[in-house]
Amino acid sequence: MFSSFTSSSSALHVPLAVLSSLAVANALCLPCQVGLQAPLTTPSWPHSRRGVYSPPIVKPDSSTKWARGAEVDVTWSTSNAPASITNRNGTILLGHLEPGSPGEHLDLDNPLATGFDILDGHHTVTVPNVPSGTNYIIVLMGDSGNRSPEFTIE
Repeated sequence: MFSSFTSSSSALHVPLAVLSSLAVANALCLPCQVGLQAPLTTPSWPHSRRGVYSPPIVKPDSSTKWARGAEVDVTWSTSNAPASITNRNGTILLGHLEPGSPGEHLDLDNPLATGFDILDGHHTVTVPNVPSGTNYIIVLMGDSGNRSPEFTIE
């Protein structure tokens, strides 16, 4: 009825089905379930804890006006970066907000920039040829996404 697991280094003989169900129920490793080591609540390797990083965008801000075709800087604060960031590979997306419509309407197919280090704190992009509007936003994605205040593209 049950498969068995036997350790050659000890007299441990535990039904595999029991171990499997315990591991799923408690989300701990199999040896932890039978008391061979302490539960793994923190990594056992010597790496620092990795952090989610969502740096606040400084520019553009609500007073910003961009001209289509211009080269402009997107700037964000890196002052509170964690010691270790899960993903430092940044992406900048343009989006817009519409009253009464959920979401950020991000142009995922045409990122303004990709592949830069989010710890750089800024990146130059070219303003795309989009309709004029006062409801544009920038989203900086890397380890985590965040968005700028609404700004104008003329």
